[in-house]
Amino acid sequence: MRKYSLFFVIIILLIILGGCNKLITTDDLIGGKWVAKSGYKDGEAYGKPQCPYLNDGIEFKDEETVYVKSGDKDFRYNLRKSDDGMEITFFNPSGDMDSYEVIMNNENKLVLIGFGTGVSKSFNCYFEREK
Repeated sequence: MRKYSLFFVIIILLIILGGCNKLITTDDLIGGKWVAKSGYKDGEAYGKPQCPYLNDGIEFKDEETVYVKSGDKDFRYNLRKSDDGMEITFFNPSGDMDSYEVIMNNENKLVLIGFGTGVSKSFNCYFEREK
């Protein structure tokens, strides 16, 4: 009987923990324009936006295309789950690519935190959706 009790406790914990980490989908990103409001540091909006070509705003058109207002260009993007959460990579038509950790505190607030080995590691932006 103790085995079954332990089994049920483990299952309940897994369900609770699984619900704490919301999976962000492309549907969460599409709809409206995302406007950079500030940078992001230590879990809070802070200072000026620091995502150079994204600072003027972005709009996710579909599951693989994002319009980047700065430069008036469409970029490809890839959203994926990683060991540390959600990640997005933007592919500039010029051949550059930048990867970010993605955080959504609610449906209208988006945070991108750069990572990797290049310059984008220091990039971070807090966006709000304008509908």
